[in-house]
Order: sequence, then C-alpha cells, then structure tokens
Amino acid sequence: MSAKRVLVTEDDPSIRKLLATMLRRASYDVDTAVDGREAIEKAKVTEYDVIVLDLMMPVMSGFEVLGRLAIRTPKPRFVVIISAAPLDDIAKAKGANVFATLHKPSAIEQIVATVGACIAAL
Repeated sequence: MSAKRVLVTEDDPSIRKLLATMLRRASYDVDTAVDGREAIEKAKVTEYDVIVLDLMMPVMSGFEVLGRLAIRTPKPRFVVIISAAPLDDIAKAKGANVFATLHKPSAIEQIVATVGACIAAL
C-alpha cells in the first residue's frame, strides 16, 4: 500500500516545517502550502487523503479553501487548525469534510495523531 498523501497548509514557516517533518516521520507523503491559494493549486493536481488547514492565513483564508475544496467529496478530509477564532468561525469550520478542529497551539503530536485517525477513518 502506498503512503497516504497529506497537504499541510500553514503560513507560519516554523510550524509548517515542523509539522511536515513529523508527518514524514510517521510515513506520510507530505506536501506543504504557504497559503490558501497555493493549497488550492496543489489540490488541483494531487489528490490528498488529508489536508491540514490553518484557518487564519493571508492571501486566501482557510474558510475560502474549505469552500472551494469541500465539494470534492469524499476527499479531501480536513484537519482544521484554529487560532483565536470566534465561536461563529469555529462553527462554520465544522463541515461534512472536516474530520477535526484543533486549537492553536496544539501539540504537534496531537495533530499527527489526528491526521492518523482521519486516515484510519477513510
């Protein structure tokens, strides 16, 4: 069986790099995107099993990414990372294709475990 594909979309370079490294150590095939626009471009050419998505990003927010990519059912599944978002935003982020929402700062291990649980549920 081939490695599961994960896209990490995070504007903070240190978090993005650390998360990608930890997911690769967990044997996932990982791509990264610095913003929502890049995530959408990558998702057009690659089918991801999971997209880890920061909601608060410049250029294009995670909400816009969810709106554009959530129509591709049943994939991708999203693990959404929320930082200081109002309760209304958190409620909007919980769609049919959102497996889990985690709050920043979440332990990297928790995010990796959540990605694993999401893949196991596919």
